Amino acid sequence: MTDTTGARVTVDRLRGGLYAGAEANASLADYGSRRYHPFSFDFDSTPMSLEDPGEHWEEKVRELHLQNRERRIERLKEMYGARRHELVVQNIRDLGNKAFSLVSYHNQMHHQAREAFVIGAYYPALVGACALGERILNHLVLDLRDSYRSSEHYKKVHRKDSFDNWEAMVRILSEWGVLVDGIAAKFLSLARLRHSSVHFNPETYGSLRADALAALKQLGAIIENQFGAYGGQPWFIPGTPGAQFIKRDFEAVPFVMTYIVPLSGFVGPEFGMDLQPHGSWVHLDYHDYGDEVMDDAAFAKAYRDRDPAKVVTRQMIEDGPVEEHGR
Repeated sequence: MTDTTGARVTVDRLRGGLYAGAEANASLADYGSRRYHPFSFDFDSTPMSLEDPGEHWEEKVRELHLQNRERRIERLKEMYGARRHELVVQNIRDLGNKAFSLVSYHNQMHHQAREAFVIGAYYPALVGACALGERILNHLVLDLRDSYRSSEHYKKVHRKDSFDNWEAMVRILSEWGVLVDGIAAKFLSLARLRHSSVHFNPETYGSLRADALAALKQLGAIIENQFGAYGGQPWFIPGTPGAQFIKRDFEAVPFVMTYIVPLSGFVGPEFGMDLQPHGSWVHLDYHDYGDEVMDDAAFAKAYRDRDPAKVVTRQMIEDGPVEEHGR
């Protein structure tokens, strides 16, 4: 809901506030000073904590790392059992960190496929990773196809509920400009693993672990680069250390509008974040940044140069309304 009385429309007047959505945000008087900031991510850095200390680490850093690693291993024994803990630790280390990804439909299934590999269930891990790759492709085509009605491919996909031709899906998504650089090749590499593992191939028995690991690595790279936030994705403003903001010209791009904007707060450069009792984060921000229209470079500079004393905090809000920037 937006104000229609002629009064200045500020974010506190929108139903949903900083999360009102693109249609409502377009009416904001200070629209030119705000950008979308995604804040809901999924990742797991456990493998990093299991690595050997670096050869040139300082002694205190080395000791702390070894102590933390031992505690982590003990927790893994509690989770997976002590009998095969050496295999579990090695599998986790070989997998590497879980892809840093926007929270979406694929996160839990990705976790399950990785868990299968960790416990040594390599064939379920292999098939699970390949099936999830196909599911991601289907989601992308089905979720975005109505945004490409004028495409020559639309008539091929608009009536179908699912697809199993990876090459066709990759080609369509590539021509729509959905896939970031390098992702098409990773999907096709995963497709080859899928075909050799799902269809009968006696050689699969001798390469289960290697194939499962390769499939999970490819899947992780797809998720991190297509759905992540720190892989040089073209829709993020450069030069904003510690945070990512969507470029103005990319806000209406179908992939961004469908997957990233709904997980974002529409904020100005001096927004703050607040950890809620249940463990999630919310944005805090001024109601009005004025009439300045910032291009992406100016927004990035304002974010980098912001005065820590002006970054909105919970205490500032409790002390009184943070209506206009600078008050």
